[in-house]
Amino acid sequence: MDKIKRILFVCLGNTARSPPAEYLARYYAEIDNVDLIFSSAGFINAFSYMQRESQDYLNSKKINHSDFQPQLITRSLLKSQDLILTMEKSHSIDILKIYNNIPNIEKKTYTLKEFNGETQDLDIIDPYYTTSDMYREVLKIIDDNVMKAVGKIQKLNSQL
Repeated sequence: MDKIKRILFVCLGNTARSPPAEYLARYYAEIDNVDLIFSSAGFINAFSYMQRESQDYLNSKKINHSDFQPQLITRSLLKSQDLILTMEKSHSIDILKIYNNIPNIEKKTYTLKEFNGETQDLDIIDPYYTTSDMYREVLKIIDDNVMKAVGKIQKLNSQL
């Protein structure tokens, strides 16, 4: 396996879960002085902005996200990534099914929780349409898993 440099976080609309994952990952990589490139994308064009609750969560950690622009998954975007971390198992399955002709796509696509070694309850639910308490709970789950993933990537890269 080659070093992991480019990491893509994926959710359905790229406005609630994958954007905070992207910015949290940048934050943790910067703290550890690790040179990694993070981005995020979605399957659909839901909104032209990050959801307010996700923005508030990042603001509470003093993480700048002012340059965020939602983007859609494309073949070239997926092909250019070393690691693709999805929020739900169905996202991984869809990527593998739709983009099965991308070399090694099956070796670099996982749910975020799966990448961290979990084997059950691999989905991080979409908090849109839930309560603010549930939204915060989901963002905390994303935060914890992103911190673990950045640490794991560092460890894997140091072994190469």
